[in-house]
Amino acid sequence: MLINAARYNCTESIFGEEIQQLGLPKEHAAAMCSVLQKRSGSIRQKLIDKAFRINELQCVRNVTSSGETPANCATLELKISQELVEGLPKDTTHIVNLERSQMIALLEELKVCRDVMDKYENKN
Repeated sequence: MLINAARYNCTESIFGEEIQQLGLPKEHAAAMCSVLQKRSGSIRQKLIDKAFRINELQCVRNVTSSGETPANCATLELKISQELVEGLPKDTTHIVNLERSQMIALLEELKVCRDVMDKYENKN
């Protein structure tokens, strides 16, 4: 309840009324309103910090093995934090095979992306 109240910038008076209507005693509602007043900024900041953490790439490892990886390919292990699986965030690992030509093209595209991001960062 506190997270949603902070997320939607609910005032303490409205929050207190709402939770009392749900059956919470007045004293408990007052205590929760006090927590909301003191902590709503830090709750909102925590929500912002976690807002863009879904599908975050944590690690890329080269797991190429001569016996199992096709010729002219590399096998990569991708660890993704908080990937949405059936609507729920889970930590996952994916194994992908990339041909050498695909890896070279990907590297070039990533370099272009980095340059664009550097331009935006330097504007500020």
